[in-house]
Amino acid sequence: MMKKEKGAVMVEAVIVFPIVLLTVFSLIYLGLFKLQEMAMLYQVQRVAHQGAHVLANPGYRTLGNYTGKQIDFVSNPADVNEYYKASHKNLLVLYRELAGYGAWTSESELRYFMNRLADSTLILAGGAYADNTVTVDRGLFATQIMAEVTFRFPTPGVMRYFGYPDSLAYKQSATAVALDPANFVRMVDLAGDALTVISEKLGIRGDLQKIMDGIRKYVF
Repeated sequence: MMKKEKGAVMVEAVIVFPIVLLTVFSLIYLGLFKLQEMAMLYQVQRVAHQGAHVLANPGYRTLGNYTGKQIDFVSNPADVNEYYKASHKNLLVLYRELAGYGAWTSESELRYFMNRLADSTLILAGGAYADNTVTVDRGLFATQIMAEVTFRFPTPGVMRYFGYPDSLAYKQSATAVALDPANFVRMVDLAGDALTVISEKLGIRGDLQKIMDGIRKYVF
């Protein structure tokens, strides 16, 4: 009787043990896949977020090398002066909301930043980033940045046995808007003051005031 029980246990172990191993390794693989997914999300969100800062604030680079490390906000007065100099370099930069964000950077620069992050967020063994793209959609008053990564990884042998392709691809993307509302309001106010001064110099302030009153009447 004991021999029969031992035999039954051996048969059950032979059947169950591979299933247990398969389940354990599947859970580990899925856990690594989820970790890789979160790393990709961090990657695209950081590129979109810091890219928006670079586009909206021309002096952002003076605070640190954003492509290789976090920005250092503990700056001395000289750094602050450099920041404001870069933000007021010329009229296109000063009125960047109207001129279009991003004349001081490019998609290739942000893509380089994306590739640097990709090297530090590769977790899943055997996988690789197939395509890293950063798109800058410039528009009036605001510019949208979209960062997207594609990660390809080999399909486990068990999945290939059931008809899955040799490799699978997973995408992750994030968007951010480059906009500085406070600075835009300030620039509009300065432009209004400049228009008032010019109208006084030309002696047409009264006529200009009538025009403005008419606009307020019909618009507001």
